[in-house]
Amino acid sequence: MPVADLLIGGILLGGVYALMACGLNLIFGVMRVINFADGDILAIAALSTVSIAVGFKLPFWVAILVVPLGCAVFGVLIHLLILRRIEGAPMIMSLLATYALSTILVNVAILIWGGGYSGLPGVLSGSLRVLGVNVSISRLVSFACAIGVSLAVWWLLEFTRFGRAVRSVSRAPELASISGIAIERIRLMTFALGTAMAGFAGVLVAPAFAVDPQLGSRFIVKAFAVIIVGGMGSYPGAIAAALLLGVIEVVGSYLAGAVIGSAFLFLLMLAVLLVRPRGLLGAGMRV
Repeated sequence: MPVADLLIGGILLGGVYALMACGLNLIFGVMRVINFADGDILAIAALSTVSIAVGFKLPFWVAILVVPLGCAVFGVLIHLLILRRIEGAPMIMSLLATYALSTILVNVAILIWGGGYSGLPGVLSGSLRVLGVNVSISRLVSFACAIGVSLAVWWLLEFTRFGRAVRSVSRAPELASISGIAIERIRLMTFALGTAMAGFAGVLVAPAFAVDPQLGSRFIVKAFAVIIVGGMGSYPGAIAAALLLGVIEVVGSYLAGAVIGSAFLFLLMLAVLLVRPRGLLGAGMRV
């Protein structure tokens, strides 16, 4: 396989990793919560997209609008019913709580959709010639949308009043509260936005990959690897690391098989932990 094929394939895969990792990083940066259920939200979003397009015979764009919104509402419920009640507790409590939620979600998904694979092969089918390489339209669109949404959220955080409030709560919640920022509202909105990003990633995964209820567990561990390599709390680091790890996974899978290809990701993660615990672009937060 030509090198260009591997590089483009890795970058396209990295785009979806980037969107998911950015959502996780956003939540962690504001709430110091490691949302282990994010992967299962992605999987349920992908399966819901298949149901909307195949089961209900509705256009794909309906899923693009409805599924992320539904995930945002679900994120609000998670925050109000679970995370708000353990606010201020050690970080391990939120990790255990979201891990328990993850276990519940994957079993609910199996009950609803079964344990088999599904997908949307007829949606965004065909290929385009990019730099001399035939690229699947579904993966190309998924990459473009994932990076586009990631950059849009970055712009929201950097150049809007909401973004300034988010950064204030992330850096100094006590000072933010004194200055009149509604901390609980910002945390609620941030968690909803993060889960909506996972939902949108699930929508993008549905036409480009085979999906099943276990999909979330495969994506979440890679998203965590992206965050550790890029730096916890670093938005640019998450995007850069996602693209890098996507290329490494695809190249490794081509050279040594899918299992070894995934192992290369974690070897790089281990190397970063040993050499630079803050991540490549992290700022002060040791893993």
